[in-house]
Amino acid sequence: MSERVISSGGLTSSERVTGTQSLEKAIDVLEFIAGAPRPGVTLADCTGVLGFSKATTQRMLLTLTRRNLLHFDEELGVYSLGMLTARLGSEYLGRIDYRRVALPALRAIVAETGETAHLGILSGADVVYIELVDSPQPVRFFSKVGDSIPAYATAIGKAILAHVPEDRLREHLPAQLVARTVRTITDPERLRADLAEVRERGYAIDDSENREGIVGFAAPIFDHTGAACAALSVAGPTSRVSSEAGERFGGLVAESARGVSRALGAPEALLV
Repeated sequence: MSERVISSGGLTSSERVTGTQSLEKAIDVLEFIAGAPRPGVTLADCTGVLGFSKATTQRMLLTLTRRNLLHFDEELGVYSLGMLTARLGSEYLGRIDYRRVALPALRAIVAETGETAHLGILSGADVVYIELVDSPQPVRFFSKVGDSIPAYATAIGKAILAHVPEDRLREHLPAQLVARTVRTITDPERLRADLAEVRERGYAIDDSENREGIVGFAAPIFDHTGAACAALSVAGPTSRVSSEAGERFGGLVAESARGVSRALGAPEALLV
């Protein structure tokens, strides 16, 4: 297992803490078993990973099994993760605050671009801003946390809609796509084609489709299940941001969203 730099209680170190070798080894074997294919791993497999004797390894595995961190299948003779790992994982996931996880990324986007950054989620047919960091520019995109906007007309909305299963897409679209500006996509087939492009390039573009003179770029954030749970965006006036600025702005939000998704435990296959 590779060394990791940790930070806890003001201590940052890549060295193993004295007296915790057995604990580190226990974590090593849990990680090994978690990454192994079904149905599980044998005592011999674990002995090889830990570098302990068979007897020492067996005592460690018995302790982990007794505490329900591991499960031993007597018929197959293999170890797999136990129920306590599911409970701990569920508790961790339940405590994740998208706003707290994404806020550093939003701040970094604003520092890099000088434009306003948003975090939004899908609510019915709308996008709701749940966090934002304002641009320091005197002329900027004014918005506030709690604002609700039709998803089909925004970069954040399209970034999420692009990853909604086709059979559920209607749930997040109004009966009629009403034009908010002359550039709003109001034809359902054109919208679906645009969402296909979003999936292909990795980010969505709002080319003054929600507000005249405002261009936005957004990328989806995926959770541990692989669902697009939110999206983050950067938006600014056309005097400073153009719809052709995808290489800079689109690439930036896509990379930032991948970082947030990784922190939420998203499947690695979605982050390439």
